[in-house]
Amino acid sequence: MKIHEMSALELREALRRKRLSSVEIVEALIARRRAIDGKINAFVCDLSESALREARRADAERMEAMERGELDGLPVLHGLPITIKDNIDLQGTPSTLGLASRRNALASKDAVTVSLAKKAGAIVIGKTNVPQTLLAMETTNHLFGTTSNPWALDRAPGGSSGGEAAAIASGASVLGLGTDIGGSLRIPAAMTGIATLKPTLHRWSNRGVVGLLAGQEIVRAQIGPMARSAEEVSFFFCALDGALHAQLDPESPPLPIPDPRKLDIRGLRIGVYEDDGFITPSAPCKRAVWLAARYLEEGGASVVPYVPPFAEEHFYLFVSAITADGLLAIERGLGREPPIAPIALNRRLNHVPRWARVVFAEVLEIFGEKRIARLFQSIGKRNVDAYWELARRRLEMQRAELDAWNALSLDALICPATVTPAPPHGSTSDFGPAAVYTARYNLLNFPAGVIGITRVLPHETERPERKDRIDRRAQAIQQGSAGLPVGVQVVARPFREEVVLAIMMHIEKEAKLRGEAPPLPVDP
Repeated sequence: MKIHEMSALELREALRRKRLSSVEIVEALIARRRAIDGKINAFVCDLSESALREARRADAERMEAMERGELDGLPVLHGLPITIKDNIDLQGTPSTLGLASRRNALASKDAVTVSLAKKAGAIVIGKTNVPQTLLAMETTNHLFGTTSNPWALDRAPGGSSGGEAAAIASGASVLGLGTDIGGSLRIPAAMTGIATLKPTLHRWSNRGVVGLLAGQEIVRAQIGPMARSAEEVSFFFCALDGALHAQLDPESPPLPIPDPRKLDIRGLRIGVYEDDGFITPSAPCKRAVWLAARYLEEGGASVVPYVPPFAEEHFYLFVSAITADGLLAIERGLGREPPIAPIALNRRLNHVPRWARVVFAEVLEIFGEKRIARLFQSIGKRNVDAYWELARRRLEMQRAELDAWNALSLDALICPATVTPAPPHGSTSDFGPAAVYTARYNLLNFPAGVIGITRVLPHETERPERKDRIDRRAQAIQQGSAGLPVGVQVVARPFREEVVLAIMMHIEKEAKLRGEAPPLPVDP
């Protein structure tokens, strides 16, 4: 097995047994990046020189610890490489958000989570690409270009943590940090076959995470771990003690992180749904849900049907919240820079006067475009009173969700991660509603993770649903998707990340045993 093919846990064990050095690991990943990044364009900041310097220091520390018989006293991530998403502050590097105006905005210090990862011994080897403004499902911008999916170079790896997902899936990274405001961790994970966790808000500190929507409090971005497997995500998440985040960030609760490996899924009661009634997922995305359900039932969990409340309304509220400033934050960020296609479409919709929207929405409904009509009316500026009403309604939805879980005595849910597999480049400008299955759990603030569980079968590329342009877009995306990875989403109650991770690890184990899991890393 080549070094870039080894998991973080295998690399850690190799370091402890002196089979590999940190320098050898970092050099191998640098070599892998140089070999494949010309094809996928995942990296925006090359930190090879500083990473090798840190690797040499880590090797010297390890040798000294061995001589003293204190190897177990080394930090848990000691000597292991990680990559981080562009919008997470790393001292001396820019957090650009894919904007040319921020190319020289160098961070004065590390984000809290980056700082804690370094204190745990991690070595940062690079930063990875994002969509312009972060608010898109494809990872492209005018500053660094377009990132491709290593499974199919003519397709996107999702967004906004698409560069990070592509780097990990292709073997150029082992562990990564990304962020998620509406699926920005989970959508790329599903589309590249890797694993991730969106924690409960502030479970890991977001201090030092940069975004354009600062001050918008109804739905917030959350930092989280990414890796090629659920086991590695669990390892990374548990490596950064929650109490340490609280010491550096007043928003983070001083809670320990329970070990997911100690949680037995037998006896858990897990809800399942394949279709929320808003957008019907493609056949492989639904099949992934039922594969996971079968694995869990066979493992001793109880699986029961679940009907998500407010399935349609919650997405419109999500859109209303993040555009409530009338897109002024995006306009300021862009300046005179031309927007990428998804941002350009939202700008055009936002500039339509409110009265004209009402008329246009009525016309859209006549032509069968009810979902687009409602979405069109959801975008745009709101006054304080209207914004407070959104916040009130969001809280009502959160309480209704918890009540629904309590009525069924649920510990967790499994549901689709995405509506389709990875889309072709340039195909998602009008496909924003496809984030409905992930955005729901940002709005509700439930922890959620994604694990690659299967791949698209040749007969699963057609779509019977053709109600409107969203379905037609989904059908176009599904064409030619055979062989692409498909993920499943796992959700738990707030602050019960260990439940999410334990379920993900069980699903992953069974999928690998049965030959269903997408093999990683993949050669682009």
